[in-house]
Amino acid sequence: MPMRLTLLALAFLVLPGTPLAAGQLDGTIRAGKSVQRIVDKAAFAKQLRAETRAHRGRGLSRSKSERDDDRVKSFPHFTSSFSVGGQTYPYTMVGYTPASGRSATIKTVIIPLRMNFVFFGDGLDRVFEPIRAVVNIASSPLFRDARFINGVGQFGDQLQRATFWNKMDRHHSWHVRLDQPRIARPVTIEVTPETGALIQISDDPNDLIGLALFDFVDAEIRTILQLSDIGPDELPIFVTDSVFNEALGYHDAIAVDNSDGTESFQTFIYTSWFDVSQLGDLLADISTANHELGEWLNDPFVNNVVPDWRYPPESDPRAECSFNPFLEVGDPQGNGPTFDDFPTIVVPLHGYQYHLQQLVMLPWFADENPSSAQNGWYSFPDPSSISMPAVYCQQ
Repeated sequence: MPMRLTLLALAFLVLPGTPLAAGQLDGTIRAGKSVQRIVDKAAFAKQLRAETRAHRGRGLSRSKSERDDDRVKSFPHFTSSFSVGGQTYPYTMVGYTPASGRSATIKTVIIPLRMNFVFFGDGLDRVFEPIRAVVNIASSPLFRDARFINGVGQFGDQLQRATFWNKMDRHHSWHVRLDQPRIARPVTIEVTPETGALIQISDDPNDLIGLALFDFVDAEIRTILQLSDIGPDELPIFVTDSVFNEALGYHDAIAVDNSDGTESFQTFIYTSWFDVSQLGDLLADISTANHELGEWLNDPFVNNVVPDWRYPPESDPRAECSFNPFLEVGDPQGNGPTFDDFPTIVVPLHGYQYHLQQLVMLPWFADENPSSAQNGWYSFPDPSSISMPAVYCQQ
């Protein structure tokens, strides 16, 4: 879906009131000076997930990302394809070819974004520090081994191993892991009433979260990448705590011309982070980060086109066409009107209860029946959540 500068239309969730308590609203959360108050926190969380589908990265063209020569700098990735209805759909994913049995370890860097909301009025300006979120993510099953239904390992590695279990080497030695992240110094981003808003999520006037415009944050991220020493073989993950940028998260890829005549393919992830006490289980801790990581692994350059699919399950009358013809494994169960049919999965690690969003796998998009994934699965980390391949939109 095209990236556009819009604000969340949450008409039934916001409460008009005095400027300090809620602002004079017409039913839309928008950039502005008045604090805007949420009436129904659970409904807001569901709608926020749904509205995230209005924003995604622009990505690279397939002709560019399929180049494989000495003039391209990137991370290990492989290309394959599947066919549906006589049409072939090529895709590129992170790692080496599963049949090779060769393991890849991807370097990562977490970039904390300190969001400084200023000029919102007396007593309202505040700084959302990112350190709590960064520590939580770096200690999570995204980077540390945890127990999943198919064994012990990192979330992304277990997801991909389940996907290609019957297509990898016979010894099942293929992996795609993340290296332990280096943590960059926090970068401060100033948000004003022209580029963001403050939202009150309880009766406590100090219980606030922040909204920053998508295009504004995206431009800041691209500037940071230009000024940093991050290499194309490293995955930068930008993190905010208690702040979202219209989207809860997204991933993207950009091409950079180098002075030596080479070209770098730089990918990145942005993820918001919320404590479970703020917006509930659906948006808790790493539920957005694991969504975006899974999508980066399966569509790193944001150009894997698939047949246009419908949000599952078909048994839910809210199921509809996604108008999203991309291999984005987090969106079917994560961004549509049926999102609440798929509760987050709790994965305990070192005494903390992490919340992971459920994701579909490649065989779901490819109309495989039965699925070629491990044990015929279509989804992960809870394979029981989906039992059939995608239903495609009617042309």
